[in-house]
Amino acid sequence: MKLLLAVDSVTSLDILLDEMMTRSWPSGTEARVVSIVEDGEVPLETWREEGYGVAAVRQEMRRRGEQITAPALQRLREIGIPAEVVIMRGNPDFLISFAARKWPADLILIRAHNRSDFRNWLLGSVAKSVVESAPCSFDIVRATETDQLSTNDGMRILVATDGSDVSLAAAQAVAETNWPADSEVKIVSVIDPIIYSLEELGLSRDKRTERAHRAIGQALSVLKHTSLKVSGEVIAGTIVRQIIERARSWNADLIVVGTHRRRGLKRLLLGSDSTSVANRAHCSVRVIRQDVSRNKESLSRRPTRNAGTVYRFQDRRGWRKAA
Repeated sequence: MKLLLAVDSVTSLDILLDEMMTRSWPSGTEARVVSIVEDGEVPLETWREEGYGVAAVRQEMRRRGEQITAPALQRLREIGIPAEVVIMRGNPDFLISFAARKWPADLILIRAHNRSDFRNWLLGSVAKSVVESAPCSFDIVRATETDQLSTNDGMRILVATDGSDVSLAAAQAVAETNWPADSEVKIVSVIDPIIYSLEELGLSRDKRTERAHRAIGQALSVLKHTSLKVSGEVIAGTIVRQIIERARSWNADLIVVGTHRRRGLKRLLLGSDSTSVANRAHCSVRVIRQDVSRNKESLSRRPTRNAGTVYRFQDRRGWRKAA
């Protein structure tokens, strides 16, 4: 499994590594820590020292790499995952997904920058960009309060399903992941409350409630051979709101949802329930993309204006410029 960790600071790196340390990863897993330096992040003093040239950006790239390389490689080595650190120059809105596509990554981990007010759970522009353009599955990671962290406790994973192929892919992803002992999974399927009431009264033959129970049964079948404690629940209400509220009331550590790969005008008009959940949830969210085929044309395109110099930091002894 190829994991791409997108970080913009040591704090973000620590949050992503804390998340990784709570899980077990398949044999052969490797990681790439990607950090992107924008020109606006270079201190004014550095610009002056380097004569306002490209050397100023390279110096900031080197500083960033030296800052995160040692802790990243050391902590990932503790859980048996070989890794490298890649520092890039350009626009992270574009380059994170580009780097994931080019490698190619199986899973992107990126931090949701939380705030203390109402916008606490709204994604920053970079995370939102990854949600919309990632070529593979991704985790939007939210920091867990220190007093809630415990390596001895199992995780609580809420899986949303509507019986679609992408929902089954989400359940399959959970079944194939190594979770801590005593972890629990709750499978929820949400239906329209009016339809639910009409069906309960025998005034509708839409059978959405029946389909919701069938969707839960299919997900349960996928997970039945795991060691996870699994339960299911049909909920009446609006999809995004009910997923978020149920995850909060159940004290979920992670929400797992599948997503359809809509493009262009259709995506703009219909939006995405998975995007809304990732944007507003109180906890981390994993979004499973079923269609992860690689576009050869996209792989062959190299960023020019956005990319600039790339460095790979392989150990604390130094760095080398990438080919």
